[in-house]
Amino acid sequence: MSRNYPIVLGWLLKKWPWILSILIVIAIAAFVFRTLTALSELKYGLTPPELPEYQHLKTEFINQNGWLSKEQQYDHQWPYHASQGTATLPIPYEWLAALEAPKNMPWFIFFGQEKAFLSEYIYRIGFINLNDVDQNLDSSVDYSEKQQLPLGLAKTASIHMPGLDRRATAVGFTCTACHTGQFTYQNTRYIVDGGPAMTDLGLLTKSLGAAIGQTVLSSKLAPFDGRFERFARKVLGSNYNVVSKAKLKSALQETVTKLAKGQDTINVTEGFTRLDALNRIGNKVFADNMDRPENYNPIEAPVNYPHIWTTSWFDWVQYDGSIMQPLVRNSGEALGVAAFVDMKIPKTLLDQPATFSSSIPMKTLYEIEHWLAGEYPLENYQAGQLGNISGLKAPKWPTSLPNINTTLAAKGKKLYENNCQSCHLPPMDSPDFWSNHWYHISYENDGHIKQTDKKYLHLTMVKVDKIGTDPAQSEVLAKRTVNTKELGLNTDLCVEIDPLQKTEEMQSPLQFVNVQDSAANNFALALGAVVQQTNDQWFKQNYITNSAQTELEGSRPNCLRSNAGYKARPLNGIWATAPYLHNGSVPNLYSLLSEPTDRPTFVELGGLEFDPINVGITQSKHVAQMNVNVNALPANQTEDYQGGFFILDTRQAGNFNTGHAFTDNPHTPGKIGKKFSHEEKMALIEYLKTL
Repeated sequence: MSRNYPIVLGWLLKKWPWILSILIVIAIAAFVFRTLTALSELKYGLTPPELPEYQHLKTEFINQNGWLSKEQQYDHQWPYHASQGTATLPIPYEWLAALEAPKNMPWFIFFGQEKAFLSEYIYRIGFINLNDVDQNLDSSVDYSEKQQLPLGLAKTASIHMPGLDRRATAVGFTCTACHTGQFTYQNTRYIVDGGPAMTDLGLLTKSLGAAIGQTVLSSKLAPFDGRFERFARKVLGSNYNVVSKAKLKSALQETVTKLAKGQDTINVTEGFTRLDALNRIGNKVFADNMDRPENYNPIEAPVNYPHIWTTSWFDWVQYDGSIMQPLVRNSGEALGVAAFVDMKIPKTLLDQPATFSSSIPMKTLYEIEHWLAGEYPLENYQAGQLGNISGLKAPKWPTSLPNINTTLAAKGKKLYENNCQSCHLPPMDSPDFWSNHWYHISYENDGHIKQTDKKYLHLTMVKVDKIGTDPAQSEVLAKRTVNTKELGLNTDLCVEIDPLQKTEEMQSPLQFVNVQDSAANNFALALGAVVQQTNDQWFKQNYITNSAQTELEGSRPNCLRSNAGYKARPLNGIWATAPYLHNGSVPNLYSLLSEPTDRPTFVELGGLEFDPINVGITQSKHVAQMNVNVNALPANQTEDYQGGFFILDTRQAGNFNTGHAFTDNPHTPGKIGKKFSHEEKMALIEYLKTL
């Protein structure tokens, strides 16, 4: 029987394949348009950087020997997660725990599920995996509350986060994030407490930004928003519903918007193992906290994370010997890695008393410093004896590494005495080290000479024009200025005066001066004043007695100096602190002892394999070939990252590998001794392994 359809319906039946095709094309076009619109709205990088692969290896701690109280005597890992009140990572802990690692290509977010950012992914950026140590925890599976955070990350409750209208539990760096090293050798990972970290903060920022950005992109592409759906269900748990999910989506977008506004200007890439700590601290304190973009300074003076064993007993710390008091050093570091501090310009007299309130737990900083320092090493000391370091000690050369050649080391000891000891001091197992190099610190206050109760190790400071190494880091405190008008700075600091400032009445080069607001404040003085007033605010708000304050401050004044040069510290444990020079521009000790012209132009950082012969970081065949073809590209045009690793170009200012030169050429900048033969270098290296 024939069927009679209305004319329109009949036409549709004949044309339906074409109509359906057109509708599909329109739907696809709409989807693509929505995707492109979403991409244009996201001002944060969606493509993550290429990273080295992570290896699960047997892990060995070689110097877990910091000072512990009776309550902590079995917990050598407590400093690894001791909160300094910081929110270094810009999202709440519950977001971080739920966040998936980024897809290599943003377009692939519709396909499949990635493991958690906190599973294996974050360890590819150089963080240390404590879950590999605990046999009951497996970081190769998805992250859970049972697993530990990476070493050096700590949770802090009740912190205001960007993009949120509430307080949240933050995740931030503790001091061990930057001062715990690692290296691998023959399928074993060695952890060095107090050593330079192998992390790359720039890659962490880019990777985390890509993971967050891809999650935001997913939230805009319903019904293809599986990544965001998984994130929302983990974050919200039993509170998951349409309203809470929409609120989470809005907060996530607001967070990304704020992060996009705060992207760094990088003049000199930091890379693995390095950080421009001084400029980053200054940017956080005076640009971000004050909301004054004019106070921002580009990243341009990176340094290798310094090793910190023995440093509690130095008279001055930092590469440039700029800070004396341990609490000022530690609370300044906490401010730099995003501890909260109220630096809003007071609008009324009632606002002023609350300025400089902070999230920094000063007592915890004191306890961490005690773990590092131990008890006074010269307690009951008698001449001719050795002092006793009861805090964190330098690592000893592991027996699982190639044995030390004692005959060769004995020859190296003579070379050390003749070429190194005048600056780096006698070895710590020498009575001379303890009897002739420790002094009380004297300073002048209100016309009276005062001195510290304890003696401290006096380090040699070498002017930059003499040592000849890259000057960038030494110039930051001396040349940078910041606008602090109306902030309310008004405190006394101890400073090292120069000849133009000295009067006939002054009896000491260390004098107290009053620091107040200025439109062009010296960076060193302004930062010292902010840190001092932040500490003082904590003392006041917590009703700390004067005697307790003195103890928390390490019984030392807040003395500062700039442009003093670079300090020569003892070389105990130097074998475990590559790369070398303050800016990490030399990969191993053999290159450091060679003439500057013989040092590699390109240095590959990010690899963990230890070179026990040259003592330092193993360099790949790829970078060796680059050093054969040095002039293939001009300076500053070499790709910073190749194959997931950082390529440090020593031709770039801030990365110079000049100076500290053992050479027979009297015109070489930074000449400090004669040229070593190959045999002499190997002997000296063998001795340095014993320190």
